[in-house]
Amino acid sequence: MAKKSYAIFGVGSFGSKLARELSRAGNSVLICDISAPRLEELRDEVTDVVIADVTHEETVHELNVGKFDAVILGMSSFFEKQILALTLLKQEGARRILVKATSDIQERILYRLGADEVIQPDLDVAHRLSRRLSLANISDIFEFKGSAIAEVTVPEKLAGKNLKELNLRGKYAVTVLLLQKASDAGEIQPGPDTVLERGDILTVFGNQKSIIDLFKEK
Repeated sequence: MAKKSYAIFGVGSFGSKLARELSRAGNSVLICDISAPRLEELRDEVTDVVIADVTHEETVHELNVGKFDAVILGMSSFFEKQILALTLLKQEGARRILVKATSDIQERILYRLGADEVIQPDLDVAHRLSRRLSLANISDIFEFKGSAIAEVTVPEKLAGKNLKELNLRGKYAVTVLLLQKASDAGEIQPGPDTVLERGDILTVFGNQKSIIDLFKEK
């Protein structure tokens, strides 16, 4: 996978964690904040560190923001500054801009001003937790590009049948990627003759609604 380049403006708790994760994944990461102590903590973990105010036009211009695959704005506690920085990034030709928000009204405003994606970390976590608690057989599910990948537990209605009989891919556009038998701690790649047992844990990929309908208990 080709390494990508990212710039993170505003290095609070969210920005720091994101910078570390992107860097550990092998990406080039520039971080920028007006607080030197925050940046010093990350200096050895990222590619570049810039102490500057990104609400200044000259700063955003000098950073050549168009060279990054994406710029992430993490200054949601200072919404006026967030808006100004977003405006300058659009003006300077940033390719993709992701912005952190703390409320629905902030999200609506940021989209109207040209943000490519708005993130509400606390709300996103709450939605995922609510869904996981409400769907007993689905321990986790991640959405992306119209599909989903999920870890699910085999319900009674699917138990005792092999994957060829169930034909999950043909009937429901759901593919079983990995299987962990209820009686074994190891994971295997299942084949057509693999028989599912109640309590088996599957990693599946496919249509989100189909996954939820297939693996709910009733």
